[in-house]
Amino acid sequence: MAEDVGTLLRRLRERAGLTQEQVAERSGVSVRTIRRLENDRSTNHRVATLNLLADALGLEERDRLLLAATLAGSPAAATVEPAAGPDADPRAGRGPAPVQAPARAPAAAPPERVPERVPERVPGRLPVHGRLAEAAEELAVEVRRRWRREEAQRRVHDPFPLPVRWTPAPAALTDRAENIQRLGPGEPPRTVDLDGDLRSLAEVYLRIPSGRLVVLGRAGSGKSVLTIRLALDLLETRASAAHRRVPVVFSVGSWDPSTTALRDWLVGRLLRDHPHLARRGPGGATLAAALVDGDLVLPVLDGFDEMGEGLRRDALDALNATAAPLVLTSRRDEYAEAVRAAHAPLVWAGCIELADLTPEDLADYLPRTDRGAPAARASDDAVPRGSAWDTVLAELRTCPGPAHRNLAAVLTTPLMVVLARTLYSESGDRDPPNSWTVSGSPP
Repeated sequence: MAEDVGTLLRRLRERAGLTQEQVAERSGVSVRTIRRLENDRSTNHRVATLNLLADALGLEERDRLLLAATLAGSPAAATVEPAAGPDADPRAGRGPAPVQAPARAPAAAPPERVPERVPERVPGRLPVHGRLAEAAEELAVEVRRRWRREEAQRRVHDPFPLPVRWTPAPAALTDRAENIQRLGPGEPPRTVDLDGDLRSLAEVYLRIPSGRLVVLGRAGSGKSVLTIRLALDLLETRASAAHRRVPVVFSVGSWDPSTTALRDWLVGRLLRDHPHLARRGPGGATLAAALVDGDLVLPVLDGFDEMGEGLRRDALDALNATAAPLVLTSRRDEYAEAVRAAHAPLVWAGCIELADLTPEDLADYLPRTDRGAPAARASDDAVPRGSAWDTVLAELRTCPGPAHRNLAAVLTTPLMVVLARTLYSESGDRDPPNSWTVSGSPP
């Protein structure tokens, strides 16, 4: 008699040597849900949840088919044996060898009528098993921890993130729409909306069928903060079928494409920054190499403009020789020069350009950073307290003269706004001086 789904899940989990809490941490499915699934003998289970649990358990293809057949109530479930567990004969690098299905009853495929229940070949879903799955999860945990700490140190969320926005880049710096969408000959391209802001960055990225994106912006425009937020947001969506790669931010300025292939450079950076990936994985390669070769890392290449001027064209040529998803950030002029030299932008890539902050953005943000205003500005609780920025912001709104245009030009990038905040909002004893509006930069 075939097992029910709950009993099978419990047996597969115990075979993997994992507790319900460990499976919950790996899959993103709550412990309560896992307990309910394992104890419930019904077949009314969400396929997406079972997919997450199958990935967390590192199930082989045979076990996935068995789970699908059991879910569908197929007779195949009675004839398919699960792959061997930890107590089996260790062989072939990974450890346990799979148990073959009995010759008298070869495994049958799931019924034709329920193909959506088979957790295989789902677009965007990558098969990850055993030690490699564990390495990917460890890397994701480290990346998440690092960038959350970095955001805290940069005080990105204090009092709230500055509104980083963007618009589609000029056509000369972007590949054709049908290439970005990886369409076949004669297929008409559809509109891919790349407009957005920092809160919707991962959503915008996942709209790009090729998974390749270029982010342009001038100095201080927020490219680094944007890459951090993209990595963290993609990690939140990683448990879904839409995105399985671990986003890793690489400072691409240290890459010399004339001496080192991109793949080798990525592996070297991973080994330097994550030494535990030097352990051996499937086939004897390091885990770092296995993750890169298995397409389980999304390279977020930050700082293309920081590469040597003579290397940028070679780098763009090398990137154009790949089809792998990636994100590239750069100042606009340096990227445009490389595009002209290479006679092509980053192929298959969407391209966005970061926009300036507006006076309205400053009016929302700067007064809320002024927590240490002198007592003279404090008033009755019923009346909003004044700010050191009130005069400056009022002048920007009402006096559009040349001096104020200089000030407005200075305060258009997150970098300069954060510098102004540090100098004046957090000093506690001085207001922004009038001389600033004349010189056009903080004294």
